[in-house]
Amino acid sequence: MTEPVQPARATPDRSMLWVATGLGVFGLANFVFLALVGRDLGPAGSAPVAVAWTILNAVGIGLFQPLEQETSRRLSAGRARREVGSHLGGMVRYAVLAGAVVVVVGLVGAPWIADRLFAGARDIVVVVVLGLLGQGVAYFARGVLAGTDRFSRYGMQLAVDGLVRILAAGVLFASGSGSRLGYGLVLVAAPLAATLLTVAVSTLVRVWSDRTGEHATTGMTGLVASSTSSQLLANLGPVAMAWLATAAEQDLSGRFVAAVTVARIPLFLFAAIQAVFLPALAALVAAGRADEFSATVRRASLATTGLAVAGVGGVAVLGHWVMRLIYGPEFTIGTGPLVLVAVSGGLFMLAQVCAQALLAHHQERTTAVGWSVGVVAALVTLAGPWSLPVTVALALCVGSAVSLVVLAAALVVRVRAWRAEPTPARPTTEVDG
Repeated sequence: MTEPVQPARATPDRSMLWVATGLGVFGLANFVFLALVGRDLGPAGSAPVAVAWTILNAVGIGLFQPLEQETSRRLSAGRARREVGSHLGGMVRYAVLAGAVVVVVGLVGAPWIADRLFAGARDIVVVVVLGLLGQGVAYFARGVLAGTDRFSRYGMQLAVDGLVRILAAGVLFASGSGSRLGYGLVLVAAPLAATLLTVAVSTLVRVWSDRTGEHATTGMTGLVASSTSSQLLANLGPVAMAWLATAAEQDLSGRFVAAVTVARIPLFLFAAIQAVFLPALAALVAAGRADEFSATVRRASLATTGLAVAGVGGVAVLGHWVMRLIYGPEFTIGTGPLVLVAVSGGLFMLAQVCAQALLAHHQERTTAVGWSVGVVAALVTLAGPWSLPVTVALALCVGSAVSLVVLAAALVVRVRAWRAEPTPARPTTEVDG
């Protein structure tokens, strides 16, 4: 299979349809995967796999989604200027460095990580390291696909990743041969298989090795810091549960991951709000259209608030039934923690709106500070005297609320300063070098 690096441009509507379809399949696949693991291994047996899945989401997205975004941006910009060269020398160095850090941390910290997070399962530490490396390859490939307008392949890669998870986990479940390691290896194989089936290796190698027209990588620091801190806050719950649980409470980690996936279903729908409202923000900033920018942020905030309220209400009424339906009768958790997790998801979505608006103004470092303050607040809350599920759920709420307040305040200050500028000049960029 061969692919030209300069494909024909896709229409915006069709591009969004491909990506939305891929995201839908991928999101559904995660539910199916966790449900099969939970029903096969039970709450305690599935806990290491569930926590590994959480860490792969948090660290993988935090480290490698910026790689995808910056790769896509640089390829698109180079094509628009009809320049020769991929301008990705800095991205290659970043990817190699990030992968090396993952391997070193995994090798050096394996015993400690296994004991604190995976009930002593060192094989799951290996799964996490390999899974993160696989995600790095997948995110780089998606950046190449997006940057060359191959959005059909982009959506296909997401869909194939999801289908591999469903099929592989389904085979393990149906055959009765499911194990902690077996399900863990599905998380390693899926992104690699999806990449190999949707992107020619020769294309990745050609783009990877072309270092001409190299650009500085200064902006990556703030982008990675913002992405990583936001994902740490979003996925802190299951990791904190695994960290704080005693040997007799290991099943709580598996049950809490189930609660998080059910209570935060609105986060999957929130992607649609992002797709409709938020990509336009950068264009409005570039054009100096402050009134339209503020109106767009208000519409996104109102839509997100409505989604959050509906989500909390739905979880309060149907949450336990949905958990039993998906994961089985062993997966139960108190109504209080379940509703608190749903509330934290709503607060996190609103904070995301503010963060995306700040990123449109190139305020990466400010955004990273906002998320980091929320992470610190959540960690402090974990010292509370309540039961473990309530403490962790409350920590998610406090962390998301603090981030929302900080990011909203920063956005107000930035927009006021923008309106005060004498000309609709390019907004102040914190990461310009």
